[in-house]
Amino acid sequence: MRPDDQAALRPSMKLRHLPLRDVVTEAGQPVEIVYFPVTADLANVIRFSDGRSGMATNVGREGVSGLAAFLADEPCGWDIQVQIEGAAWALESRVLRRQIKASQPLLRLLLGLTHFNQIEAAQNAVCNTSHMIVPRIARWLLTLQDRTGGDAFAVTQEDVAVLVSARRTTVNAAWQSLRDAGAIRHSRGVITIIDRDRLQDQVCECYAALKWRSSTV
Repeated sequence: MRPDDQAALRPSMKLRHLPLRDVVTEAGQPVEIVYFPVTADLANVIRFSDGRSGMATNVGREGVSGLAAFLADEPCGWDIQVQIEGAAWALESRVLRRQIKASQPLLRLLLGLTHFNQIEAAQNAVCNTSHMIVPRIARWLLTLQDRTGGDAFAVTQEDVAVLVSARRTTVNAAWQSLRDAGAIRHSRGVITIIDRDRLQDQVCECYAALKWRSSTV
């Protein structure tokens, strides 16, 4: 974001702590507040009538929540849920809307980010049907580290099962495989990346594809 856009928006932004599993925007509701994560990570979660759910994309410090719905001025198509608790800048959407009307560079930046989010959602969908659970979880962990700057995450097996659309027993087996590879440690509800290189050895090609594209946004 250009310095002049940052200067225009900063007085209206408030730093908030977002607790784990909090839903900051509900499906079917307008995007009244957008969030720019700092250490938090937000998941765009689609829920089904039978109680199942899955993550379409996630948003960390590289992005902003509810962006497509905000730009279209339409209700959000999914729940935006905190998957990693932490800090985020909150901004009323009317303030951001006013600024993009005054700044074509900001509008182009947000449209580019929306395009990347669309690519990511498509890649996630194909990855979930084409790749095994261990590479998918490895990619999820590496992406979390990239987008939060952390290496330890307070998540349960139930949380991960929801986010990667898998059974809890399947997630547990994947974690054991990554532990045996020396890539992660798991204790008392906290999963820690202890060797990023070994974790990258386990990941599918989708991680490199999305990381390359994100660097061009």
